[in-house]
Amino acid sequence: MEHQDNYYKGLFFGAILGATAGTVMGLLFAPRKGTDTQMIISGKVKHALDKAAEYYESAGQEEPYSNEAKHRSQEIIDSARDEARKILDEANTIIRDIRGTKSLEN
Repeated sequence: MEHQDNYYKGLFFGAILGATAGTVMGLLFAPRKGTDTQMIISGKVKHALDKAAEYYESAGQEEPYSNEAKHRSQEIIDSARDEARKILDEANTIIRDIRGTKSLEN
């Protein structure tokens, strides 16, 4: 059972790492301006988090495991929100660095 838990933990962290790397690469090679892309990403992340929070709040107390499920889902929502903020902060830093590099070259 512990092996399976480690597998899922590795899968989760691999997915987060892959999403972060993909986001950074996407921002670097995006056809749109960085601010436009950032607004699109932040809007989609906010929408997903709002939808997850809505499901969390509307879940019933009927099942015996619902409290644990709600607690775990809230942890996931909080974790996703923190990761999204980190990704957006990293993206903003990269965009500022790129803009700074461009202005130094000109």
